[in-house]
Amino acid sequence: MSLFTGFLFTHLMGWSQEIITYNRSDFDLKGPVKSCFVFTKYGQEQYQFNKTGQLVEAATVFGENDSETTYYKYEKAKLVERRVENYVNGVLDKTTSMANFYSYDSIPQLKIKEKIIGYDRTFVAQFNYRYDSIGQLTRVVRTNTQGRFITLISHQWDSLRTKKSTAYWLDSVPLKQIDSIFLKAGGTLSQLKTKEFDNGIPNALELRVFNKKGLEIELHSTIYIEKDALLVPKKASSVRTKYDSNNHPIEQIFERGVVRQTKKNLYQLDGSPFKNWIKKITTPDNTYTTRKIVYFEE
Repeated sequence: MSLFTGFLFTHLMGWSQEIITYNRSDFDLKGPVKSCFVFTKYGQEQYQFNKTGQLVEAATVFGENDSETTYYKYEKAKLVERRVENYVNGVLDKTTSMANFYSYDSIPQLKIKEKIIGYDRTFVAQFNYRYDSIGQLTRVVRTNTQGRFITLISHQWDSLRTKKSTAYWLDSVPLKQIDSIFLKAGGTLSQLKTKEFDNGIPNALELRVFNKKGLEIELHSTIYIEKDALLVPKKASSVRTKYDSNNHPIEQIFERGVVRQTKKNLYQLDGSPFKNWIKKITTPDNTYTTRKIVYFEE
């Protein structure tokens, strides 16, 4: 699943409740990177950035005539347009290609309107976002061909300002709850716990643990089912990650049930002061990924 396809699916299903943008750090890139080409077994991924580090183009090339490209347009650092264009057998597929348009109003508090239109001129959806006086998202109205859906978001802090609970309600039914735990007030995020609901009943729990650098070192996921009025874990998995001095993951331990697997990564760096990797070898699979990185000239 490509970057845009994954975003679009969760967005239209109502799970994404924020305007999503990307920058260099989201792709494990440091320094004034202008472009990055990633060569994979299924094709090639291409990323282009502006001088401030914002992603302006992301493409997945599956073959000579098949590709998916997403374009991002900004005005004064704000996202105003996102377009996705899918080509199949060299022909633009208008049924899956679409454009997102964003408009902003800051009086009295920030409001953002997002409208999604298909390249075949069909209306896909509209989102209206409202924020409070300190910039927290409090309300999302999603309108599509199925109707109008309202998500309300509440934010609560504990007395020490080290734990924040954010709850999402879709048409008065609990949808998701996110608990953020910080090392100290105003400090680094140390844990992020997300509980998801299905028709008001908890069905999934995810816990992320971060080190003092903000790097994820543990990920625990559990899927629940209801049995005899009780919630019983159905699937559980975890990933533990270690990093080198350049913040590259060098070891990952995967656990699912009684199955445990360890993978290690070796890196070849590009020789720049920014120490970006251009080749990654993963063992014991002996698979590798290569990248070509181009920097802005000073």
